[in-house]
Amino acid sequence: MLVSASRPPLVVEGKTYQPDAFTNVTPQILSKLPLALHLDPSHPIGIIRSLIESHFSTFTPVRPPSAVVSVRQNFDELGFPPEHPARVKGDSYYLDRETVLRTHTSAHELEAFRSGLEQYLISGDVYRRDEVDRSHYPVFHQMEGASVWSPADISKLPALNDALREKIARSASPLLVTDPTEPLAVENPAQPEHDAETLRLITDNLKLSLNSLILTLFRTHTDQAGEPLQVRWINATFPWTAPSYEVEVFWGGEWLEILGCGVVKQDLLKRSGASFYDPELRAEL
Repeated sequence: MLVSASRPPLVVEGKTYQPDAFTNVTPQILSKLPLALHLDPSHPIGIIRSLIESHFSTFTPVRPPSAVVSVRQNFDELGFPPEHPARVKGDSYYLDRETVLRTHTSAHELEAFRSGLEQYLISGDVYRRDEVDRSHYPVFHQMEGASVWSPADISKLPALNDALREKIARSASPLLVTDPTEPLAVENPAQPEHDAETLRLITDNLKLSLNSLILTLFRTHTDQAGEPLQVRWINATFPWTAPSYEVEVFWGGEWLEILGCGVVKQDLLKRSGASFYDPELRAEL
């Protein structure tokens, strides 16, 4: 007679989880949780975090203490449909059916809004079941930010956007930006809550803010021919932003994806229960 033995409880960061059919996290992966390389000021990841936080100096840094989050935080609250491939065991590390190691820092986005933050930067280690190669590893790090604009603040954007354009243009190492995402493509639509002019101001500010950040991070770069750093914007799709974009830089002779971004969906802001929420508020990520 065969008797199936139950798996021993899983203790992670002092909390006990009962393994089930979803449990697939390994001891090797769990051993990475205490490292917190992004908080080490002398580590390259910590240095990059500090540079980004200094660049967006008015944003509140958020450093969640644990990478262990609920499936609700990681997927449900962000609008991932039930059949989304990121939910499968082959892509994510589950402690049990309801608990995962975060696959993105976006898992903390709603709680940041709920806390009342209108400008924030979240940093942390994230975990995905990738095959190890020269550009993939199961553990990596992310930073993300958001800025909420009220109707009263929208009028400030033209001047802010012009200042950012001038800053980028005056740089000693200017960027060569290719942006075929304008006008808005059918496959990357705006949200119905946003009028055309407000959306233009918001997306301009989003793109200029991130181009300015890229200039800060790569400010000493020129290629062997002395050419400026090439940057290109690409239409993308994320469950919680619309429109959405990815950004690549030409580095080491090939295009390197460095970030994803977009305009946060109004529905997400509403579900966050943020004290500042108003149907007319816009957010950019």
